[in-house]
Amino acid sequence: MSDNARETVRNTSIFSLFTIFSRFLGLARDMLKAYAFGTGMFSVAFDVAFRLPNMLRNLVAEGALSQAFIPIYETYRHKGRMEAAQAAGTVLRFITLLLSAITFLAIVITPWLLPYIIGAANAERTALTISLTQLLFPYIILMSVASIYMAIQYSHNLFWAPSMGPALLNLVILVFFGGWLLAVPYLPAHWQDGKTLIYVFSVVTLIAAIVQVIFQALTTRHAGLSPNWGAPKRHPALKSLFTMMLPALFGAAVQEIGQIIDIYLAMLIENRVAGAVSALTYSHRLIQLPIGIFGVALATAALPQLSRLFVEEKNREFDESLLLSVRLNIFLIVPAISGLVILAEPIVGFIFERGEFNRESTQITAFALQFYALGILAYSLQKLFTSSLYARRNTKTPALIAAAVLVLNVLLSVIFMRFLNHGGLALGSACAAYIGIFIYIKKFRHYGFLKLSLIDLKNFLPLLLANLLLASGLYLLAQKIKNFSYAIQLGIAIPAALLFYFPVSALLKLPEFFLFKEIAVKIKNRLTR
Repeated sequence: MSDNARETVRNTSIFSLFTIFSRFLGLARDMLKAYAFGTGMFSVAFDVAFRLPNMLRNLVAEGALSQAFIPIYETYRHKGRMEAAQAAGTVLRFITLLLSAITFLAIVITPWLLPYIIGAANAERTALTISLTQLLFPYIILMSVASIYMAIQYSHNLFWAPSMGPALLNLVILVFFGGWLLAVPYLPAHWQDGKTLIYVFSVVTLIAAIVQVIFQALTTRHAGLSPNWGAPKRHPALKSLFTMMLPALFGAAVQEIGQIIDIYLAMLIENRVAGAVSALTYSHRLIQLPIGIFGVALATAALPQLSRLFVEEKNREFDESLLLSVRLNIFLIVPAISGLVILAEPIVGFIFERGEFNRESTQITAFALQFYALGILAYSLQKLFTSSLYARRNTKTPALIAAAVLVLNVLLSVIFMRFLNHGGLALGSACAAYIGIFIYIKKFRHYGFLKLSLIDLKNFLPLLLANLLLASGLYLLAQKIKNFSYAIQLGIAIPAALLFYFPVSALLKLPEFFLFKEIAVKIKNRLTR
């Protein structure tokens, strides 16, 4: 196994371990939200209001900004620590000022713009959504600042704090909002209604973002990597950032516009499927668990390494690292797809079905989850391929592919929703994502990468066979236990799937299994010293 492969698996393992913790805390947060608000008006208002600043966070903090910043920072890091600190400080100061101005503008125009996006048929819900949007918009500033600190740590192979940060954010929400819910019976009556609770939930979300910024800044400082906020205003890093970031912003914006279109389309069928917006939101949250643990972890771990290999002009190693990441995505994510599709209803019911989240909420959410889950591999590979092109200073290609995928997404969603309602929106997104992956692969082959030989293709067959056997066995098992409670179904199916998949992987001699086994043995040896 090459050193690059070991580095990729090691960094992915670290990121994944902390991300697992974070994602489960995120699920607990969503369980708390579902308990308090179900899929009713307050939940829908928050989901729409938070989608807008969260859309910009995905667009900037976790999209164009962080992915464009790492290759630039990597270049200055090779020149020296002082040069890297100045580049990071200039970017941080500029981004903070720019997003502050955008946030102020958004707060001012929201009352006029938002009704055109979500409609104004329900005046009470529209007014609440506008108010919550104005309250939550500063979230984008906080998370963008945090993302720069996290990107700095990634470039220095420090993965624990950035991956631990989201867990801290979710923990703050759980503690503060959970504490408020416990205190509700002892509070005055006007503090117990749903409207007050949703405002409390929104304020706590902002507090959690502040804690995230402070945590990332302190860990960066402790590592001796603090940005120089007093760096020159006209640092060349800004020009490089704009050169890479503008096409990346376009590509990310196209994806987020797709999210807005999904909201609009889901609103159109609310009369047929009450709670469709929240059902899509909860199901989308669930697919983020495997995407975050595996897909984002692989893309995040690979980006600094791929950037370094590009700077050092090691094209063969770049191709090997990219192919390894693709295989790891298939090895880790396809089993998750099988589980989420086959066990959608018990998963949703076990996690969310309590309080205001009833049986009907479980069914409509599980229906959307099955279709969203089909696209998990495509969403994860999309993040990997985008990061790979960013590492090569190419942000235009991902932008153009994202635009093509958006058009396909809208067309397919409009067609499918006629037959599948909100499930059609999820299916349209999944199908468009896979078409985008084929375009990416064609582009990589044009660059001379991912040109698989017949031997390479044959090496994929055992991996595909292992997943086919797993899906077939899991489906048959699910049919036999479907009348049991949610907890019993999951308690039987998940351990059975794990006990089946890993021995079969070892029997078929899948190299991905032995890569992780080697890292696990090393971690165990360190812990037992």
